[in-house]
Amino acid sequence: MERAMIVGVYDFIGYSLCRHLLDMGIEVTGVHPIGEQDHDYTEEKRLEIGRNANFSEISLIEWQGIEEVDFVFVTLFELFLEQNRTEKGLEEVFAILQSKHCTKQRTALLLPAFFAQENAKLETTSVKLAQFLDNAKSSVLVIYLPTIYGPWQPENCFFQKTMNHPSREKEAVLGIDPLEWTEDCLYIDDTVNFIRKMAESGEQGQFMLASGEPDKWQECARKLLGKHPSIPVTRGELVKIRRGINVKKLKKNEDVHTGLDKQREQYSRILASRVRSDFP
Repeated sequence: MERAMIVGVYDFIGYSLCRHLLDMGIEVTGVHPIGEQDHDYTEEKRLEIGRNANFSEISLIEWQGIEEVDFVFVTLFELFLEQNRTEKGLEEVFAILQSKHCTKQRTALLLPAFFAQENAKLETTSVKLAQFLDNAKSSVLVIYLPTIYGPWQPENCFFQKTMNHPSREKEAVLGIDPLEWTEDCLYIDDTVNFIRKMAESGEQGQFMLASGEPDKWQECARKLLGKHPSIPVTRGELVKIRRGINVKKLKKNEDVHTGLDKQREQYSRILASRVRSDFP
């Protein structure tokens, strides 16, 4: 792979994937925004990767006129976790994907694991997603992701919410988004490296990434909260994955303690830099 495009380049998965590809010497075109406005850390991310000569940024509208690249990654993981962005963003993305699909552009869709479940309750936008997948099987790689943690995890994810929560208030039970997957979790760097390898191998079809380690999500929660009663109870019932979705286990998994420490350290650096900018 020499040239790639990432739709949703400043989202959690997209940004980490972009940095990984740039580190591999791959030219990346980042498409932004999927939503209507920048998120909290967009400018920090833009400054960090904007210095790289192999990176360029375009709008969603400009994407329609871009020539084909080796691979297009469409990161819908965070989009679905933020319901206020979903409807408009997906309609725009699917319209362009449909036109690009006519040229057999090699594409990967990155989705929350929630949508890999049997009998998942689908909203209107999710039905549109399912219809697109049915019509685009020949050239699309679909990767379902469990909870992904590490630097830049969105603040509405449980692990980051826990880090943000003052210790004196931890008696409160923190909520979990219905779409957040509590059956498993993976570290962000391991995940994007595996996604790149899958894309370069030419794999097609639908896959669920997994750690292969039981109770991995709960292990992370215990690391953050200890044996505190505010650790939420997970779904409990046996989760069944839809037929036709193959589970792929990552061979490399970052140590939970190390991964969460890296997430906490990065978040502390961002907060410290903002404090400094507020007081010149």
